[in-house]
Amino acid sequence: MVEIIENGIRGSYDVRGERSALLCPPHPLMGGNRFDVRLERISHALNKIGFSTLRFDYKKPFRDGIGEVEDAKKMFLYLKQRHEFVAVIGYSFGSVVASNIANDSDALVLISPLKKIGSIELKDSVAPKLVIFASYDDIVPINESKEIFEILSEPKKMVELETDHFYTGKMDALVREITAFLSDL
Repeated sequence: MVEIIENGIRGSYDVRGERSALLCPPHPLMGGNRFDVRLERISHALNKIGFSTLRFDYKKPFRDGIGEVEDAKKMFLYLKQRHEFVAVIGYSFGSVVASNIANDSDALVLISPLKKIGSIELKDSVAPKLVIFASYDDIVPINESKEIFEILSEPKKMVELETDHFYTGKMDALVREITAFLSDL
């Protein structure tokens, strides 16, 4: 793994193969960063199957989502210059960020997506989508997760895991679903 700074944005870039994934962290004001345990586990699993991964930190101060989308776009372009296939993965706040840059991506994975947070809203894209949500999520209610899935265009797949917003006890299942989805594309 290489630590990079691109346009003032810190990242952890693990080069393993031609296909790649950009991982967007959860809300920075809630402690979200590139070292989020879910993102680390997903990154390591993707590395094992030959994907290069890039996890990054949003620049400070918090810019109500708009600046964080700009950060993600810059990191997406960094990967796009080096890889032909770039998937975008986002968890919680990061899923809204990821959805805002997904139109040029090859795949989109939304983990516990929200409809809106701060000044940004979840956006649809033409990319194949995997939407993962938790049955007992106390931050994103299950009915909201199902509504989000319904408004997204095809191709799309939905996975419900019996856990909370943090995927307690279901981290292996979360990782398996994502690696299987991206491997099949």
